Order: sequence, then C-alpha cells, then structure tokens
Amino acid sequence: MGYLAEFWLFVSRLATVTGLLVRALVSFRDRPAVRFRLFFERAGGGFIKLGQILALRYDLLPSHYTEELLKLLSRIEPQPFADLEQVFIEELGERPATFFRKFNPNPIASASISQVYRATLHSGEEVAVKIKRPGIDYVFATDFALASFLAGFIGLLQIFHSINLDELVAEFIIWTKRELDFKFEAENAEVLREHSRRHPNTIIPKTYLDLSTSRVLITEYMSGIERLDEVIRKLDRNPNLKTDLLHHYRIDLSQMAYYFIVDGMRQYFIDGFFHADPHPANVFLAPDNRLGYFDFGIMGQVDSRRLELLKIVNGIANHNLQAVSEAFLAYSKRQMSEEIELFRRYRRSDHAKYERILSKIEEIIIANFREELEYILAPWYEELTEEGKEFKSSAAAIFSKLLLKAESYSVYVPREMAIFFRSLIIADMVALKLDPQFKMIKAFKLFFQEFPLERAATIIEEKSHERELEGEIDPISALDYEQLVEFKAIERERLAAATERLSELVLYYAEHYEEIRKML
Repeated sequence: MGYLAEFWLFVSRLATVTGLLVRALVSFRDRPAVRFRLFFERAGGGFIKLGQILALRYDLLPSHYTEELLKLLSRIEPQPFADLEQVFIEELGERPATFFRKFNPNPIASASISQVYRATLHSGEEVAVKIKRPGIDYVFATDFALASFLAGFIGLLQIFHSINLDELVAEFIIWTKRELDFKFEAENAEVLREHSRRHPNTIIPKTYLDLSTSRVLITEYMSGIERLDEVIRKLDRNPNLKTDLLHHYRIDLSQMAYYFIVDGMRQYFIDGFFHADPHPANVFLAPDNRLGYFDFGIMGQVDSRRLELLKIVNGIANHNLQAVSEAFLAYSKRQMSEEIELFRRYRRSDHAKYERILSKIEEIIIANFREELEYILAPWYEELTEEGKEFKSSAAAIFSKLLLKAESYSVYVPREMAIFFRSLIIADMVALKLDPQFKMIKAFKLFFQEFPLERAATIIEEKSHERELEGEIDPISALDYEQLVEFKAIERERLAAATERLSELVLYYAEHYEEIRKML
C-alpha cells in the first residue's frame, strides 16, 4: 500500500471513528456503558481489540462497564470464507483441500484479528485452522496511529483524569502487534506446552509448526470442552449447570476456580513464562477437572526478581506482614542496588555514614508499611474467618492499593510483574463467577502446598543461574580505547543520578523524622 493510500485510509478512519466517538459521548438513547461498548463494536478493527483489553481492566473501569465490554469477546461478525481462503492460499500456496481431508468453511470462532475453522488432516487428526482476516495488518496499523492520536487529544481535554490513556494505548499497541504474528504465537504455545507436560490437569493444544505461518496457525482441535465464557453465560441462565457439569463431566467448578489461579501462579513463579491474557474466551474446561488455554499471542516472561514477589505472596498467605514488608523492602533495595554500589565505590568517605542512615530508614519503612498492609489486606483475612459468606472482595482493589502503597515508598514493580498482577485480577473475577465463595488467600495457600517456598525459591534460583551462564560476558574486556572513554563518561553520569536519587530519599525521611535529621 502506497503512502497516499495509507494517508487516505487514516483520514477515512479518523472521520469514521471520531463520528462514532462523538455519537457515543452525546447520545442519551442507551446507558453510558452500552454506548461505550457500541463505540468499540461499530468502530471495528483495532478498536474492538482495544475494547476487549478494557473489558479486562477491572482496576480502571467500574464493573458495569467491564461487564458490558465483555460482550465484545463473542460479538465479532465473520467474513465470507472466500476472503479467508485467499489468505490461506497466499500463505501456503494451495487451497485447503490440498492439506486437509475435510475442511468446514463455517467458522467455529470469529475474532477481531482472525477466524477459526475445523478441519481434518489426511492423517486423520482433527485440527483448528486459524486464519488472519485479509488486510487486517493495514487496518490495525492505521488504528494504532489513530488510537495514539485520539489518546493525546482526549488527554489535552482532560476528560478522563484517572486513566493514563497514552500508557494504555501504548500497551495495547505493543501486545496487539505480537498477536498479529501467528509464528510468534505458535512458538509461545510450544514453550507453554513443554512447561505444562508435568501437569496433566493443564491442557495446551499441540501446534503444527510445519504447517503454520505468520497468517495461518494450525493447532490440535479440542473436542468435548466448555469455554469459560460460555460456562459463565450458562451459569447466569441455568442454576443447575454446576451440578450437571459435576455429574456428567466430572468438572467441579469450585475446584477449577482454585486450579485456575494456582496454575497461573505456577506458570509465573515456577516456569517464569505465563499466559498474560487469561480472559474467559481464552480458557476452557475439559472432563475430569482439566483446564486449558487458547491464544498465546500475549505471554509474559520474568527473571529472578519474581522471587521477591513469591516471598510477598507467601507472607500474605500466612498473614506474616512483617515478612511481606521485608520482602517489599528487599525488592526496593534491589532496584536501588546499582545506585548504592556506585555510591560505595566513589564516595568511600561518606558511605559508612549513609549506610547507617539507610539502615534506619529501612526500619522506619518496615514498621510503617506493616501497619498499612494490615489495613489493605483486612478484607481477605476477614473472609477466611467467616467461611460460607460471600464477600466478593475485589482483587483489583486490593492489588491496586498494594501497588500504590508500594510506589509511595519508591518501590516500582517492573512491567512484567504489573502484567502478572493484572492477570491475577482477571483470574480472580473469573474464579468468583465460577464459585461465589472463592477466596484468593485460600488459592495462595493451595499453591504453597504444591510448591513450598523453599522448593520454589530453589527452582527459581537454578533457572536464573542457567540463564546467567548462557549470557555471561566480560563487559570491560570487549571495549576498545574510545569505548572505554565513553564507558567512563557514562559511569560519571550514573554516579550523578545515583547520588541524586539517594539524596532525595534521605532528604524525604530527614524532613519527616527527627532521628534521621540528627544522624545527618
């Protein structure tokens, strides 16, 4: 597509989307939440995907908005098969009949990026064939630019004070670009499948890598399953569904609610590689209490820093808030370790004094943070003391308060950790649908029954050591003279930044605590 065509596509989409946005803002025909959903539905393209992401942001939007936006997960109109068949031919060189004994042209699923068809290989294996919608790359590229433009414009108008639209749109673009490449998704699926081999209650469909491309993905067809979004919808209409699933398929929804959380924690903490988009349409239940996943475009990968979070979760599970406070502090110190080490290296005459001051500041932080944690986590602990009562305390509210409180102590979690918290929030909302008496603390305890802290910590450390050995280099020996001069200049800049950050920290506590002032 030429630059002129791209420009006109952008202008045309801008006019369409802006008109729909204005209509959603000024119309009074429907409830605000319905108008919000209709905007994304009518805008189509990348905006449907953005609406689907917002449907899972329980930490940003009221529940009646997220409930309405969840309808976007299953309301995408399919395109004619002839359009999708052309994409298949362009990718694999032949019509589907060449590769399959049977191919049903009626889609079994239709999403904003692709459509899925059921087929049978000549070997007799049943497969699902996922084909990207034609021209969707151009549409999404235009919508990425358009969403960024609108986010900046709305930000100037200050319509949504509590939502960082630029950050939200940037995240939407990063993740959706990954989803647009099916090769990337196929590789993710195989990694997760390998990690899950030792866990028979977790199902990851097999991927046929030799038949898959960036626009066509062929996976094992899963029969006899119940997609979670369908289960949740049926539960609202049929109060006997829970009993029916248990009797006919040996699926205990209460047990599956807990397994859903425990398995997500296993992926994050034990494997360091996790499904970061576990919304109900991407998860299914199978007979004999098994749980599986679809769509592996949005995955998270984490390093050994997850060990600090593991200790935090363990402290929460055991109501050991002293340990939680110390783990948060250890994480904060790890974030500032480079600054502290630089300060020690170049400010040797001062560092003993600052060591004493920083040690005192640590004591203050732990004492204060422990009290605040007791208040934040109180709803979860109250649930444990009143078995059978439906509290429905929101993990979104508790995790959001926890992260905000950590930030007030200069503890900023990395992006992958924030994504994990968000995944837990999504899983918590799903678990509460499956079992209204679900308790997050109980799920934490079940995880540590399977993976005690010491065992999990050993696994994390061993895997981290293996990665370090694979990537180990000597950063200095590889530098020439000019690079050494540049390296020295960078060191000076880092020292200045380290000194400034440590000074700000000490100054803050000196202003609020007399004992720190006296030590200075």
